[in-house]
Amino acid sequence: MHRLLLISSDHALGDRVKRALDSIATVLRADPILDNIPDTAKQFGPEAVIVDSEARTGAQTTYERLHAIRQWFDPETPVIVVGNEMGAQLILTAMRAGAQDFIDRDANDREFKLVLLRQLTSHAGGAKAERGRMVSILSAAPSDECRDLGVNIGCTLAASRPADGVILVDLSLPACDAGIALGIDLQFRVNDAVREMARLDRALLDGALARCPRSGLYVLPLSLYGDDDGWAVDMQDLRALLEILQSLYEVTIVNCGPFSRNEDLIGLPAASAAIFLSCNQRLTSIKATGELLRRVNALRPAALEPRLAVHEMAQTLTPSFSEICDALGATHAMRLPARWAALAESVNRGVPLSLSGPSEYADELARGLAELGLMPDAARRAQDAPMRAWARKLMGILP
Repeated sequence: MHRLLLISSDHALGDRVKRALDSIATVLRADPILDNIPDTAKQFGPEAVIVDSEARTGAQTTYERLHAIRQWFDPETPVIVVGNEMGAQLILTAMRAGAQDFIDRDANDREFKLVLLRQLTSHAGGAKAERGRMVSILSAAPSDECRDLGVNIGCTLAASRPADGVILVDLSLPACDAGIALGIDLQFRVNDAVREMARLDRALLDGALARCPRSGLYVLPLSLYGDDDGWAVDMQDLRALLEILQSLYEVTIVNCGPFSRNEDLIGLPAASAAIFLSCNQRLTSIKATGELLRRVNALRPAALEPRLAVHEMAQTLTPSFSEICDALGATHAMRLPARWAALAESVNRGVPLSLSGPSEYADELARGLAELGLMPDAARRAQDAPMRAWARKLMGILP
């Protein structure tokens, strides 16, 4: 999915561009009157820029405005001007100011898409802004133990990276599971972040977001307490927000919850992302997970197969972890042994299993994250996990 910055004060134009490019690009509209465009571009890292010829940046001529905007971006970043094609003078002005292409304001969706693809293709291979890692958690049939996975992954990574920023975007409905499981008071939501998207930075977010006092995990919820609090968000805006969060935080974790089948969220994570597909030993969960796995594999390259996370509620229960992996044809899987009662108690206490002290669940989770290169001392933790397991078996305790 490409990233496109639209500089315009026209809401209607913004909606048209988002609709036209929805299948190929995430579009962020920034108002040159209200927003600091250079800072917004730095956070979003656009691959191309569309400029409304009527955008105002001060008392300047059209050429001066377009030329000034062109200077805000890398010379390799294609700039496309939208205006009235009947005005030949405007086309010449746009080209003199440094624009690579021009498109009529009344062009249809297909023309918008063709112009953008032409520019992206001709500028392919250019340097992209360095972004943090993304962890996406999908669940075919959300249940109590599956919903805890995002919180436990977030706390594990945040506790291991005290100097880095780790944020959990919790898309659970009807209420925020992360806020309940961590016992923290949530106020700033996804919709709040979308409204401030063109002005988002770490200072604003760190001051507004709730943070787990034990691990340091930041939490951005979609909904708060299950009431009708206007949680609905446009998928284009959500994609743009996640792109910005990746540039601001070392790790961005997205618990997709009921949106796990949404193609936008399935296709968004880049090749460097880690995708978990969670299930348990229930046959209904296994069957639904198999269907979702096929859907994910059809939408993403074969080399980016998601990692299966199996919540093993009882080691003696059939089907076993290995049988589930064989049934689903999963080549990459993580076994998470934890009884439902232990998960429920950890939520009731507001202390996730990953922060409740040594356990096989915490060890297996840390080992799986280390294998993906998400833990700062991945090699040592991967080597220590078997030793910790033997110590637990032989001594019944773990120092």
